[in-house]
Amino acid sequence: MFRLRTRYRGRRSFWLEKSAAGWWFTSRKGSAPCAPFKGVADSRSFVLALLGAAAATIGCGDNAPTPVTDEAAGSGGSLPLAGSAGQAPQAGSSAGGAGSSTGGGGSSQVGGGSAGGSAGSSGSGSGNGGSGNVAGSAGSVGGGAGGAAGSGGAVGGGGAGTAGNGGEAPLVAVTVYLAGDSTVSTYADTSSTTDQAGWGQMLKGYLDPLAKVENRAIGGRTARRFIDEGHLQEISDDLRPGDYLLVQFGTNDSNKNASYTLAGKTIPYYLDPDTDFKTYLKQYITAARAKQANPVLVTPPPRNSAYCTGGNGTGAYAQAMRELAVAEKIAISDLNERAVAYLKGICPSPTPEDFFLRRADGSVDGTHFQENGARKLAGFVTQGLNDTPSTLARYVK
Repeated sequence: MFRLRTRYRGRRSFWLEKSAAGWWFTSRKGSAPCAPFKGVADSRSFVLALLGAAAATIGCGDNAPTPVTDEAAGSGGSLPLAGSAGQAPQAGSSAGGAGSSTGGGGSSQVGGGSAGGSAGSSGSGSGNGGSGNVAGSAGSVGGGAGGAAGSGGAVGGGGAGTAGNGGEAPLVAVTVYLAGDSTVSTYADTSSTTDQAGWGQMLKGYLDPLAKVENRAIGGRTARRFIDEGHLQEISDDLRPGDYLLVQFGTNDSNKNASYTLAGKTIPYYLDPDTDFKTYLKQYITAARAKQANPVLVTPPPRNSAYCTGGNGTGAYAQAMRELAVAEKIAISDLNERAVAYLKGICPSPTPEDFFLRRADGSVDGTHFQENGARKLAGFVTQGLNDTPSTLARYVK
């Protein structure tokens, strides 16, 4: 057995004894002995043991307190378990999480107790053992020893959390410009089933507020007429790097009977889907790229003939846009495909009509949409942003 004796201020003394059971401290004040305090069984914790003994000696009174056991001290106080938890920052959240229990244990009436509350960030339960002056002091000292290393564990956990983010950049403010016809346009009053609505005015409801929608679509326009009248140039002037230009035409471009007049010249609406239509669409792509913006093609919606087993109506123009998107390596939202699938799934067609626009006499327009239909189309457009995909999909709610 190893025994070491010392005195405190000439009035109190204690013995440090090493036995098979571990380190023991016995202290006397006059003739009234204090109960032994069991320290750390591991001889490598000799310095810790001395600190615990000093605290025990200071806190010793005439009445001997109840001895603190390993179970009462918990795994954090002056036991090596607390130290090992703190010394393993690889454990990350495990070491850090245990700290909350240690803080609770620093309720000792001795000054050392408060140290356990603040420093014991890795002790996993020493505070629970602080049932008396001696126990509280020892728990505080032991908790403090494990606490410094335990805070390292918290750092390790933070690093893992940062890496888990995946490195995705935060959203920034962008503007989403829309070029299109009456099926995209904005209308003032859409409250009635006989009031026309465009999916462009519903789009903002599906996007994050950081994505501002600028709907420049105009009724009766084709891919060519929109350019001839200078509207693409207006959008190009406003585009900024990172913005988006969504382009949807095809409904009027298929009309072989209509025409418009510009500078005294009559120009047909019709554009061949495989040639002229693609040629004009390329100008929108070029304009967006010139401003480091993102062009996105949107295939035109079908006509009401697509209900059940009916035809598409704009299928050739939708296919032309798909082919162009592949050739130009740009994003495309296949609105046509999703809308056709939706309409074919409704048999018989709804009565009364709640998707396409209803005329005042109750007949169905067949080309344009009421608010309910326009809102569904806007939802199809945002779903389709994942088809290619487009980076605009990150802004979808």
